[in-house]
Amino acid sequence: MIKAKHHSFTIWFFDLYFRLKMVFHFRGMEIYANEQADPRKSILLLQNHFSWWDGYWSLWLSKRFFKRRFHVMMLEEQLRKRMFINRCGAFSVRKNSRELIESLTYAAGVLDDHQNLVCLYPQGEIQSQQVKTIAFEKGASWILKNVDKPVQVWFCVTLTDYFSSSKPLIRFCLKQYKGEQTSQRMELAYNSFRDECINKQHD
Repeated sequence: MIKAKHHSFTIWFFDLYFRLKMVFHFRGMEIYANEQADPRKSILLLQNHFSWWDGYWSLWLSKRFFKRRFHVMMLEEQLRKRMFINRCGAFSVRKNSRELIESLTYAAGVLDDHQNLVCLYPQGEIQSQQVKTIAFEKGASWILKNVDKPVQVWFCVTLTDYFSSSKPLIRFCLKQYKGEQTSQRMELAYNSFRDECINKQHD
C-alpha cells in the first residue's frame, strides 16, 4: 500500500490552487454544525462522495473546522494517477485484495494520534448526489474496532444549491455520531441525518 505523506509546500500549493478555482466555480461554502470537535480525540470523518471536488473539501474541513492533520483513503489505481495527493495525506486501499486489511490497519493506527483526521467515503465510490440511500461498506466499522485510543465519528453531508445564481453554494452539514459503531447502525444514522439536511435545505 501507499502510506500518506505530508509535505507542507504541496499542501499549501494544493490549498491555494483550489481556493482560486473555487472563486470561479462556486459562490461560497457554508458549515452547519451544532458542536465543536473534542481536541483530545482523533476524528473519523464519513462523507458522501459525489464529485471531483470531494477530496479538497475534506482537506478544507480538516484544516478550517476540525483543525487536524488530514488523511484520506483513496483507491490505489486512482492515487497512482495523482501521486501529488499522496503528499497531502492520501493513502491507498485495494479492494478485494490481501492489502485491504493492511490499509484498514494503517488507518486505525493513524487514528491513535489525537491530532489526526481520517476521511472515508463509506459508499466506496463516486455516486450521484441524487441516490436515495448511501450504502456503507464495512471499512469504517472495522477501523473503529481496531483503534486503541478514543475516536470521534463525524458525519458530513455535502449539498449544493444554485437557486437564482449561476454558481452553486456548497453546504457542509456536520454532526458527531455517538451511536453503535456497526456498519448497519452508522448507515441508518447517516442516511437519517442526510434526509434531515436535505429537508432543511428545502425550507
